[in-house]
Amino acid sequence: MKSAPESTPIDHAESIVNALGDGAYVLDADRNRVFVNDRLREVTEFDEAVLHDRHPERLVEEGYWSAETGDRYRAAVARVLSGEADDERVQLTTTLGDGSEVTTETRLTPIERGGEVVGAVGVIRDVTERVERERELERLNERLERLAGFLSHDLRNPLSVARGYVELARETGGTERLGGGGGGGGGGEALDRIESMIGEALVMARDPDAIETEAAAVDLDDLAADCLDSGDFGDRPADAEVVVEDPGPVAGDPTLLRRAVGNLIGNAFDHAGDAPTVRIGVDDRGLYVADDGPGLPDDDREALTEFGVSHGGGTGIGLAIVERVAAAHGWTLEVDESATGGFRATLVGAEPTK
Repeated sequence: MKSAPESTPIDHAESIVNALGDGAYVLDADRNRVFVNDRLREVTEFDEAVLHDRHPERLVEEGYWSAETGDRYRAAVARVLSGEADDERVQLTTTLGDGSEVTTETRLTPIERGGEVVGAVGVIRDVTERVERERELERLNERLERLAGFLSHDLRNPLSVARGYVELARETGGTERLGGGGGGGGGGEALDRIESMIGEALVMARDPDAIETEAAAVDLDDLAADCLDSGDFGDRPADAEVVVEDPGPVAGDPTLLRRAVGNLIGNAFDHAGDAPTVRIGVDDRGLYVADDGPGLPDDDREALTEFGVSHGGGTGIGLAIVERVAAAHGWTLEVDESATGGFRATLVGAEPTK
């Protein structure tokens, strides 16, 4: 009677892998996947030829892994198979058989026989949600750091102005320079500017999907007049002209559109020369604000809407705010050349009300 063949460490690993609830597999010393469990088949939907082949070469060849992912995996498994490491964890992004992507963490442990490494076990855990939470936290921390820098730096000037007028009132007993706003100077205008900057900071602090928008019909004539009467443009050129080519109304959130259009008008006043003409309207692309200034070099356009990027001494959040307002409405911001060779910003997707 023949005796049953002696089981090998690979056989023993296969029985363990088969019982695992996570996707798992067994590699031989040449990085061939000699066994995969049903969970891995179910999740990946890869065919058997891909599952039982040299790993990671076949996955890279089939497009399920990028070349960079394959290189990182290959380096990790090499450390295990060489005996350099008893445990390796590597985070990988995989395109599944249905075309979706997942982020996984694979734990690789050696299979030994007589002190020699003869293979490895890979256990895969889906960490997509965890990674997305970590990325969102990183994005939030980045936004908060930028906002902290912006508020601590850019609020100092209007705060100093307001404080100076308060001190002057205390010393002289006169209060005429404390009120105002509306472009009249004094402490009131400084406080108005502070309030505006805080409002911008709050917009930047929120994810666009979390910004609540009100659906309303916004008349562009009224919107432009409100912007000009606000006192936001302390350095408004004396000969500047704002022309509303199409008064609307436009469907959108009045407060957010006021902030976006106001920033675009202010941008034109800051950069379009001593006597700019700013044109506002709606065309088949969306709501636009265009000027007749010198325009913007092509190599600056991509960076223009980044938080903190300023071309001319501003706070560096003006167009970043506009982009955030567009995103909150489901629109996009495009910057290009105006008909007169100046700068044009378009909130693509904004439409006139019916």
